[in-house]
Amino acid sequence: MKNIHPLLFVICALIALASCQKKNAPLFRGDYCFKTSGSVTLDEIVTNGEEGDSFTVSLPNEIGQLEISVLDNEKDSVVVVMNTMGGEVVVTHAFCQDNKIFLRDFTKNTLLFTGDSISLKNEVRVSASGQMYEDNTLIINMIYDGEAETNERNFKIHGDNIRMAAIRN
Repeated sequence: MKNIHPLLFVICALIALASCQKKNAPLFRGDYCFKTSGSVTLDEIVTNGEEGDSFTVSLPNEIGQLEISVLDNEKDSVVVVMNTMGGEVVVTHAFCQDNKIFLRDFTKNTLLFTGDSISLKNEVRVSASGQMYEDNTLIINMIYDGEAETNERNFKIHGDNIRMAAIRN
């Protein structure tokens, strides 16, 4: 009879450890404050073979709230809601793996200022992925691609050094 108790203890301990294992998605769940910054390149699109102008412009810093909600613990899928202060709300899905998050491509509006004091408000396609640090800081790297038109000139937009820093509330 004494041999049953240690075996029962080992089984209970294994069950407790298995139930405490953390899936990837809950690591990211929560509300965050964020700030986004970076720059993009505007390359003029020309059709007659001439060389067009090229500008590197800074993005205006965006601040806002970010919410990550778990959709399915088994598949580590989440929904990401970005609410930019004074701006738009963007919703996209993502999946989590270990301490990394991979967002599904999404579109967003952005405002660009060139050296000619030209303001361009346009829609860009965004690819993004990030990593969690110390269970409360999320750094998301983004790539912007799109096109814009101003003063009868067309530009291709590309930026691959755009970063969002988000701190869990």
